[in-house]
Amino acid sequence: MNYAPQSAAPPSVGAFLLAGGASSRMGRDKALIPFRGNPLLVHLAELLRSVSADFHIIAPTDRYDSFGYPVLPDLRNSCGPMAAIETALSNSRHPWNLIVACDMPLLSAEWLITLRDCAFSSPKVDCVSSATAPDSPNPLAAMWNCSALPAVRNFLDEGNFRVRSLLSSLETKILIPPDPQILANWNRPEDLSGLLGEGKANSGR
Repeated sequence: MNYAPQSAAPPSVGAFLLAGGASSRMGRDKALIPFRGNPLLVHLAELLRSVSADFHIIAPTDRYDSFGYPVLPDLRNSCGPMAAIETALSNSRHPWNLIVACDMPLLSAEWLITLRDCAFSSPKVDCVSSATAPDSPNPLAAMWNCSALPAVRNFLDEGNFRVRSLLSSLETKILIPPDPQILANWNRPEDLSGLLGEGKANSGR
């Protein structure tokens, strides 16, 4: 009889890429900016798909048809990332869900797995959020539990669209990566200066 230890299957999670923004500060669609030979949308989609087979993009349904990924439109219009989080959690088949904004080219699968594993070892936590510092969470590079959905809906109903404000009303765990630069995001044209991929770490949401 073989008594060798059997490796456990990784826990199943949902994965959602938020790509419905207007990219007004960038002046062009951030998701289509080339990065490592592909549009940033494709780079991040494949990154998330390496962690979860249950993957969706949150965006207008006709915006990225040519890429062939499953797309979910926001349940509410013009409500920003908060509405995208509501859409993701409302459609998820999993308690825990990776939710990532489509403007962070340096994210790694290793960090997403770290977030995932932390979430599954943290009972009674609603969100495990990346951060560049303890007081600077990035809730759009985070694991969200469906337990947060009622609070998300309440914030939206009250017209409060600030995602970082939501975290203070939830049971939230903050994780800071060894290199916070992996959370660098592309918001403005100047963030693209120098080598592609060396954006500025701007964690404001």
